[in-house]
Amino acid sequence: MNSKEYIVYKCLNCNKSFILLASEVKHDAEEDQYITCPYHGKHRKIVVTGAYDSIKECMQERSYKRNKGKMKQIK
Repeated sequence: MNSKEYIVYKCLNCNKSFILLASEVKHDAEEDQYITCPYHGKHRKIVVTGAYDSIKECMQERSYKRNKGKMKQIK
């Protein structure tokens, strides 16, 4: 079985994405804990948007462009 190393989640309340290690998610599931948004701890509406083998794969899904000295996410 080909298991993925990193899992990308998205909070449906604040629309922010975050990445967790699959081993941490598995450990939390074994201890009957649930995942919440790291930006706002009370948000529990979380969906999986992708699973990847390396962190580089996660970062290639988005494009960044410099705008007046700041990095801006395009895609």
